[in-house]
Order: sequence, then structure tokens, then C-alpha cells
Amino acid sequence: MASHGAMKETASAIEPRPRKMPKELDHAEMREAENGGVVLEHRFTHYEHKPETHAFGADDGHKLAAHIEQHFGIKMPGRAKGGVASPGSGEAKEED
Repeated sequence: MASHGAMKETASAIEPRPRKMPKELDHAEMREAENGGVVLEHRFTHYEHKPETHAFGADDGHKLAAHIEQHFGIKMPGRAKGGVASPGSGEAKEED
């Protein structure tokens, strides 16, 4: 059985791993996609975290709005919690 001193010696010989910085959103870049949809790219404050790209089709406006609400905390007009915006009305419609 190893003594406590031997374990201490072994533990001090191992270099600690550098701590990874927290993944904090700095900003997002949105651009038009070739298919008429939108490409949204998340950029993070620390270089260790690579940008994340999310693509939305031309008919995925509701998915884009939900994504923005989830990640940025911005309430999108025409949407209510648990509801889906009706096309062209600007008001939310409750789902059953």
C-alpha cells in the first residue's frame, strides 16, 4: 500500500490542465442564404470556442424567431408563449 507521501509526490508531478474559458455569446451575425433563407452565426467571447452556424430555410421564419427568443432573450412580435403567429396577422394563435 502506498504511503500518503508517495501520492502527494505523484499528484504534484502531474501538471493541471488549463481551465477552459466559459462559453459566452458575444454577438451573432445574420446573412441571407443562397436559398432565400437566413444563416445565423453565433460568435463567442473567447477564441477557444469556435463559431456555431445555424441555417434556416426561406419558410423557417418561425424557427428563426424561436431561436432568437431562446438564445438572445428577445421577444419576437406576433409570438406568444406556447403560441404560433398566424401568417400576416401579427398576432399569436394558441395551439391546442
